[in-house]
Amino acid sequence: MDNTESIFKNKKFIKASIACVAILALFILALFVNEVKESRYLGGYGNTITVIGDGEVSAIPDIAVIDISLSKEAPTAEEATKLLNESIAATLEYLKGQEIVEKDIKSEYGGINPKYERDEIYCITYPCPQGKTKIVAYTAMQNINIKIRVADNANKIRSGLADLGITNITGPSFSIDDEDLLKEEARSLAIIDAKAKAKKLSKDLGIRLGKVVSFYEEGDDMYPMMYAEKSSMMAGADMNTIETTPTLPKGENKIFSKVNITYEIR
Repeated sequence: MDNTESIFKNKKFIKASIACVAILALFILALFVNEVKESRYLGGYGNTITVIGDGEVSAIPDIAVIDISLSKEAPTAEEATKLLNESIAATLEYLKGQEIVEKDIKSEYGGINPKYERDEIYCITYPCPQGKTKIVAYTAMQNINIKIRVADNANKIRSGLADLGITNITGPSFSIDDEDLLKEEARSLAIIDAKAKAKKLSKDLGIRLGKVVSFYEEGDDMYPMMYAEKSSMMAGADMNTIETTPTLPKGENKIFSKVNITYEIR
């Protein structure tokens, strides 16, 4: 009888404990819900409003870039290097005559690579023996990046490089030397646009805007016009067939900025 009464009391105690825990949980939940209702921000997106502003700036490219690859082949690495150095010296002398300063001439990747050939063997037995591989020549090469600050001279300089015997020429590609100022201008226009939209929206909704609570600028972009395609077509032409050197069309670059501004609603 004593054991039965003890078990019965323990069950009552467990049930009472569970009930207390449940009541406490409901109480905490009620407090949390109340705090959420009283809070001005729910997950950071409560009494706020976000507007998007766009800014665009157009500019004519003021620099051109040409990439050239010089390559010389000879029976020995020393001879190939000598020939390449002579070609580099002639190229630099020409660029100097075109008023291209040293800081605008950048040497990029280059090297000396052996050229292999395998002996041909006509088999009359099986398995066929493998021919020996031997070095028959060396190729020395150097890539050079050229920045032309007078963009209108790009085609003339490219033609002059071709006259030196350089056959691997890429460009010109046109761009803007100092893009940061234009990006800042585009951003300022985007902010002005966002503020105007916010003012109009607050009037339409009948609300008052407070301080800015967040600002975000999306990745800036620059889009060139179709001048690049025209330049590529000119680049593929036979330089010897061009009696005069026309100025390539540079087109116009457009720089965009997009900003997101979040305002507090009073």
